Amino acid sequence: MGGAAEVIAAILHGARDLRLETLPDPVPGPNEVLVRATYSALSTGTELGNYEGRSREVPDAPDYPRRTGYCHVGVVESVGNLVARYRSGDRLLSMAPHVSAFVASETSLLVPVPETVDAAQASLAYLAQLGVAALRQARYEAGEPVTVIGLGIIGLATVAMARVMGAQVTAVSNSRLRAAAALRMGARRVVLPEDPPECDSSPLIVLTANSWAAYRTAVEMANYGARVAVLGFPGRADAPPGFNPLDAAWLYGKQLTLIGAGYSPRIECAPAALRFNLRRNLEFVLQAMAMGAIDLRPLITHLLPASRMGEAYELASQREKSLIAAVFDWSAA
Repeated sequence: MGGAAEVIAAILHGARDLRLETLPDPVPGPNEVLVRATYSALSTGTELGNYEGRSREVPDAPDYPRRTGYCHVGVVESVGNLVARYRSGDRLLSMAPHVSAFVASETSLLVPVPETVDAAQASLAYLAQLGVAALRQARYEAGEPVTVIGLGIIGLATVAMARVMGAQVTAVSNSRLRAAAALRMGARRVVLPEDPPECDSSPLIVLTANSWAAYRTAVEMANYGARVAVLGFPGRADAPPGFNPLDAAWLYGKQLTLIGAGYSPRIECAPAALRFNLRRNLEFVLQAMAMGAIDLRPLITHLLPASRMGEAYELASQREKSLIAAVFDWSAA
């Protein structure tokens, strides 16, 4: 099995040192599948930090040189002779890095993509799943108002998924372009910096932005007893704040609950043991796409050949607001 083709992989050797390198073509073992990439998506949060030289900010993350990426859609090219779950031609979502082909055990996290779901959109499913995980960790109940602060691709996907889950969503952004995108994703209203400073109190806030200013907006907009699901990295690449992030006016005065969010258990088990693990959260997002309940395709502002992925990383590093979602096409690899 396997051919004489070469594999192209994106590898970071240090800050802003992204290289596309050639590797030998992998050959699947008896219990493995060979997957050829169709699309992979850029995470402008974690991946951007890695690109800018902050590879170790996420606990247990590898140092350089390191692979980058974790939003991958591909097609099964061949399978080992003991594989029963998949067959050639299956489209699979995985957390593989930016790579033109890879081999994986059939028991690893490989999620079938429904036939009606566009593969480029499917590559954004993991980023949308982060918002779903944040809502579940914050014990979201259908019908609760939700405020999303920070409208990058994760924040905008969270707006869309919160609406699917029954929420009236307020979106907060410092960009009119991103605010308009939030309305397209189903937000009830948007809040911009120039809007009146009224406190649109919310019982549940999902914070996807990293700045201390965004954190302060979250705790100030929260109402008494609210939960703030922190999906971003407060203070990442920021100077120390000029205020106390744990000020008693918020934690004591409002009795707020701060929740580190975005984690979905990866344990594989029956739904009776754990209703929503990572696999089932991803299936939920993909099913929402298949039903037309969400459509993240308008968020793909940069659809680039994989050979040009460095351009997207640079735009993201410049905080270019016109870049919302960057998806890389591997068809020419």
